[in-house]
Amino acid sequence: MKIWQVSFLSLVLLTAACGGLSKDQADRDGPRTSDGRPDFSGTWQRYPDDWYGTDPDHPPPPGGPFPLKEPFAGQYATLLNRLHAADVAGTPIANSSTKCLPEGMPSIMGAIYPIEIMQDAKRLVVLAEFLSQTRRVHIGEKMPPADDTEPSYNGYSVARWDGDTLVIETSRVRPDVLFFNVPHSINMKITERLRRSSPTLLENKVMIEDPEYLSRPYSFTFQYKKTDYKIGEFVCENNQTKVDAEGKASLQLQPDTK
Repeated sequence: MKIWQVSFLSLVLLTAACGGLSKDQADRDGPRTSDGRPDFSGTWQRYPDDWYGTDPDHPPPPGGPFPLKEPFAGQYATLLNRLHAADVAGTPIANSSTKCLPEGMPSIMGAIYPIEIMQDAKRLVVLAEFLSQTRRVHIGEKMPPADDTEPSYNGYSVARWDGDTLVIETSRVRPDVLFFNVPHSINMKITERLRRSSPTLLENKVMIEDPEYLSRPYSFTFQYKKTDYKIGEFVCENNQTKVDAEGKASLQLQPDTK
């Protein structure tokens, strides 16, 4: 057999082998986009099913206690005692959800209700059923200067690929957007590492950095599983919630005519 024939046969065998590996990889890691990147598109719900612990209304912080500096740690403890006392008394303190405000980052990724991800080469969009929220991640962009971005509920997110992991950086989250009622500065930075851990499971490793408020970075992991559920519209009828001067919320079935 001539040398060129051997080379051609080797090329054919190599191509066939690579094709087999690609199919095996798709079976193992899930679908990929046309440019070969992992495709996170679809609807996802939190996993495991009992992620909220023993009390669905008061799930524990995903990374344990927050490493708050003083005086914020003392102020936070006082707030938690106040919230608990109000719950026991049957007069819960209004929060952002009660007021029909967006959860913001990183709460939106907690997927209290399922989330839908849409993805292309330049962006990843998260649609949350709860309060019909939308989050946009700009892939391949650099973080713009702080003066060029207005603080917002979900902040401004840019991303880059690290192998099969999408590394997302978020900044400029409004200081009044609270995660488990924990205060933070306008300079808080959130880094996510999003990847498929199996064809039907998605892993999101989250790290919050805020040296002004935290003594060290706060890290935790959100996990999701693929679902065929179709998210719907969630309209918050805030005219049914009344908040008094002390911030206590109650259900108001009739319009307030005062």
